[in-house]
Amino acid sequence: MHRFFMPSLDSTEEEILLDSRNSRKILKVLRLKPGEEILLWDGEGKEFRACIKRIHGTRVAVELLERTQPKPEPPLRVVLVQGIPKGEKFDLIIQKATELGVWAIHPVVTERTVVRIPEEKKASRQRRWQEIATEAARQSGRMHVPEIIGVTPFSLLWQQLGPESLKLIFWEGETQPLKQVFRRVNLSEFSVVYLFIGPEGGFEKKEIEEAVAHGAVPVSLGPRILRTETAGLVALSLILYEWGDLGGP
Repeated sequence: MHRFFMPSLDSTEEEILLDSRNSRKILKVLRLKPGEEILLWDGEGKEFRACIKRIHGTRVAVELLERTQPKPEPPLRVVLVQGIPKGEKFDLIIQKATELGVWAIHPVVTERTVVRIPEEKKASRQRRWQEIATEAARQSGRMHVPEIIGVTPFSLLWQQLGPESLKLIFWEGETQPLKQVFRRVNLSEFSVVYLFIGPEGGFEKKEIEEAVAHGAVPVSLGPRILRTETAGLVALSLILYEWGDLGGP
């Protein structure tokens, strides 16, 4: 069944008029007709089965039928703190991390970050990134849309992180494997896990030292050096497999 994003979904209304974007997709792309059913989802945990009732010019009116059984979100909130990579790699990271179950993504500017987003373009870039996350959440059947947090310099990041959190910074110069962290960490002590991934070229040693000073734990993903667009997805997958719901409950 086709699924559509509808923020601020009011379940008390007898009939809901869809916005232009969703209406256009229903009428022009999918060519759905009155009587056919769709899913409406608000990105905050609510989803309804709905029936197309009528067409008002270029807009589609639907009737809500019933609320669906919500699909579970990962029991662990994982935030990916990603050094901004070059080109369109960050788009891919957002899409795939959302599909895997990330809670939020925080782009950061590090010493080796090549991409510098002009101040006047930051808002539009963040909107586009948020749209990518929303579409990936819609497609993958998630109930929660990960927030794309505003771009932050690495040195100013720490004051934004919760105190009751586990901070794992992945670095090719570290020898402690992630497996060892799994064995010794009591996850019940933490409300959220932050995964730090550097851009192309990784983190500078002084950034690792700064992270450690703020309570981060340096870890290794193994003997091979992974690209930035690979490393975050691998780390997220391993964390959600070990501590989340990836692979089954």
